[in-house]
Amino acid sequence: MDIVTESDDKTCCFTKAYGHYIEGTGSFLQTNSSVSIDWAFTDDLTDSESLSRLRQLQLRYFTPREIANFHCFPEEFSFPTDVTRKQRYRVLGNSLNAHVVSLLLKYLVS
Repeated sequence: MDIVTESDDKTCCFTKAYGHYIEGTGSFLQTNSSVSIDWAFTDDLTDSESLSRLRQLQLRYFTPREIANFHCFPEEFSFPTDVTRKQRYRVLGNSLNAHVVSLLLKYLVS
C-alpha cells in the first residue's frame, strides 16, 4: 500500500482497478498529518492495533478529478454525468500525462 501526504510530489501509477483493490493500484492520501506513517506500521502490533493505527491516518482514495489533474487533463475536462465513479477510475487508470503526449505529438509532426 502506497500512502502519500499533501506535501509529497510523487504517487504510484494509478491503474484501472483503483478504487476496487488496495494493493498495487495507486496511492492513498493521508489526511491526518499529525500521525506518522511509520508509527502506524510497526511489526510488533496485533491486527487490531494495526487497524486502529491505520484508521488514525485517515486515508482516502484520490478522486477521479484529482487523478485527471495529475495527468494534466484540462480544468474544463469532465466526465458525462452518467459515467460512474468506477468507470472514471477505469478510464483514468494507466492514462498518459496529457501534457507529455501533446509535446510528443508536436515533436512528431514538426
